[in-house]
Amino acid sequence: MRKYFLIAACATLLAACNSNSETRQAADSTITAETAVAAAAESRTCYVRYINQDSTYLDLHIKGDQVSGMLNIIPREKDRNTGTVSGLVKGDTILLDYTFQSEGMQSLRQVAYLQKDGKLIEGFAEVQEQNGKTSFKSLNDLKFDGSVVLEQSACK
Repeated sequence: MRKYFLIAACATLLAACNSNSETRQAADSTITAETAVAAAAESRTCYVRYINQDSTYLDLHIKGDQVSGMLNIIPREKDRNTGTVSGLVKGDTILLDYTFQSEGMQSLRQVAYLQKDGKLIEGFAEVQEQNGKTSFKSLNDLKFDGSVVLEQSACK
């Protein structure tokens, strides 16, 4: 009788260990899948534009629909604009607030880019100034005419 009890106890213990192992493997694969999705949702991409002797450099960090980064606009023989961007990705459009320094003053303006074929096309529309921020009057009026196109490049 003792022998049967000992065999039953060992079988129960083995079943519990196997069940715990399967649960742990399932949990581990779920964590791995979640980590992969999170890593895929985070990216860093840089863009540049060189025309004549003017240059623009945009470094974007995208996590889900949130965007942050740095934008430097360096026109030839004029004051440069250097600063940070933060905003949202909405479909194929990136809408950013650009906080920058120029001529010793800090300014804030809204910028928009259309993502197309690995490039960013800057959008333009009528603007208004309100509470120290220059922003588009209507996002529906944005035009991406291709006059300012940033090419993807290696990040510095």
